[in-house]
Amino acid sequence: MDNRLKNLPYVQWQDRSPALGIRQDQWVFSSTENRHFDSNSRYLFLYVYENLPDITPVYVMNDPKRRKELQRAYPRAKIIDTDTRAGIRTALESGVWFTSAGLPVYGVGLAKRRLVINLWHGVPLKKINLAEEKKRLLYRIYFPLLFSKNYTWVVTTSPHLIPVMRASFGIRREQVKVWGQPRNDNLFRSRDAGEVLRSIYPDLPEFEKAVLYAPTHREGKKVRLFPFGDLNKEELAGFLEREKIMICIRMHSYTDPLEGVSWGQEDLMDLADLSRIVWLDEERAEDVMEVLDIFDLLITDYSSIYIDFLLTGRPMLFLPYDERGYLEGRGLNFPYDKVTPGPKPKTFQDFCVQMKKLLAGEDRYVKRRERAGQYFNEIDGPCCGKICAWVQDYLRDMVL
Repeated sequence: MDNRLKNLPYVQWQDRSPALGIRQDQWVFSSTENRHFDSNSRYLFLYVYENLPDITPVYVMNDPKRRKELQRAYPRAKIIDTDTRAGIRTALESGVWFTSAGLPVYGVGLAKRRLVINLWHGVPLKKINLAEEKKRLLYRIYFPLLFSKNYTWVVTTSPHLIPVMRASFGIRREQVKVWGQPRNDNLFRSRDAGEVLRSIYPDLPEFEKAVLYAPTHREGKKVRLFPFGDLNKEELAGFLEREKIMICIRMHSYTDPLEGVSWGQEDLMDLADLSRIVWLDEERAEDVMEVLDIFDLLITDYSSIYIDFLLTGRPMLFLPYDERGYLEGRGLNFPYDKVTPGPKPKTFQDFCVQMKKLLAGEDRYVKRRERAGQYFNEIDGPCCGKICAWVQDYLRDMVL
């Protein structure tokens, strides 16, 4: 059983205690499974830690090793374990909660005594939560109780997404705030790809262009990388060498590269002799937003990471090799072909041609990317400071 469910009676008892004092100057941040330092919560936590000395930032980290590392790195913050009663009490004493996935603790009516703000972790290109038609009845019963009714606000990036977020989370329209994603603040900086990648991989060959390949997870199925029937390992290596391209593969956190991946129509190829393809796993970059700003091109399929990447103005290429089966099973909130502004090659030869063109600036998708960016990303600049200011203004108005 999830410890958050096991601890629910204690949470309810503590939250209703008259002795529980709520601190409006203590803000909690939680993210994936309460065991990862990632997504929007991570970046807003860092902003508060570095810029708001009057606010005590609290980060939920239920992994003991990682918790010690974070406490050493951020001594002014409180790094807590909400699998413990002490951690639960610290969370409940905090007047503001920010989350990207789930909640620090589970309970009913938690938003009555504090602000609970769901930053989420991306634009929902795919149907999520209550919008997924195949969700079971039990899910549709407990999700509103433990999540929907506990949210003060849910944050998104564009007015066009308000109906999607409202339906996905079962909340009122006015609860959806177009405030942007804190993690995207990283996209507005300028860094050298060579310096960044060599700090991760010291022995990289010389390269001129850096490409991120980030496919999404398939439930119960392997992810096919370079999904072409005419894929040739030697030709791929030769192409990357001639064009001086480096490809970093970032799998979804749910996908095991050693078991959940195949190449083309073959088994997993040995990367040892493909010096221009490297794994960008969580050990090298815990959160992909740490490095997304450095890439010249993005390759993906159905991952909403491309919507973040639109903010860079750089090209993207799509490989939806299982489009019919995947989209029928999951469903999208938007017409796929209309909102994916990039080529979709079906052969390895065309893949090489399209990638070479995009990296050389021969790009006929510029206008389509601009339109998609305007549709999905109203917030086209750093937003962490603005989100904090809005919350602080709201808290001041409550006091007055």
